[in-house]
Amino acid sequence: MPELPEVETLRRALARELEGCRLKALKIYEPRLLQNTSEQELQQVLIGSRLRAVKRRAKFLLFDFGRHTAILHLRMTGWLALHPIANPRFCFEFVENKTLYLHDTRRLATLYLVPSTRVNKLPPLCKLGIEPFQPSYTFENFIALLQTDQEIKRLLLDQRKIAGIGNIYACEALFASKIHPQRPAKSLSRLEARRLFTQIDKILMRALAEQGTSVRTYRGLMGEPGGFQNFLKVYDRAGKPCVRCRAKIVRIMQSGRGTYFCPHCQK
Repeated sequence: MPELPEVETLRRALARELEGCRLKALKIYEPRLLQNTSEQELQQVLIGSRLRAVKRRAKFLLFDFGRHTAILHLRMTGWLALHPIANPRFCFEFVENKTLYLHDTRRLATLYLVPSTRVNKLPPLCKLGIEPFQPSYTFENFIALLQTDQEIKRLLLDQRKIAGIGNIYACEALFASKIHPQRPAKSLSRLEARRLFTQIDKILMRALAEQGTSVRTYRGLMGEPGGFQNFLKVYDRAGKPCVRCRAKIVRIMQSGRGTYFCPHCQK
């Protein structure tokens, strides 16, 4: 699933290519994509409008067309392209001879339409927690969230608490912090919490600098892969030697997601 670095990479590319462009036509090929609107309504309120800005909140992309904003969540396998693709889920055609396509193999992506003044009131967005790189992401706010018996890995994936982190970066941050993913969050010492807080920022920033992680489906706007997969220490490395101690990386399941860690380094 595209996580914060991948979505932010896409946002920056979309902003460079499409901000200021005027929407000429749109077509929805996957009706399940639409959550609170219809193809007809999208056409009525968006066609003829200029894309003022492309924004991001956690893993959501916000296309600000002025009076209305289209909000896209890529879910598990969604990615965007400015070149023709097979079986697109939608296409947005702009006057400036640019067309945006959505590719989504598992057909789980979601699209919302809201008045721009009510973006933050949309249920998926209004329930999001603090987010790395935002003013609310302070150490004191972070440590307050840890006062629970919830396993630390599960907490990091809980978008209502910390928004934007997904499976890849949760695994990597816990490894870098030498914290076992099944530890109760409240069992972390203040020093451990500080280390984890810092590593989350460092790893997300490095992943963003590398244009995200392409493990399976993710691609950039021009079809290019990310580069952070070349620096993964534990994710998707079950059975391979730990880069620190050479013990074998282990994979367990937590909340239906595969968790990767080193049983020696992360006791």
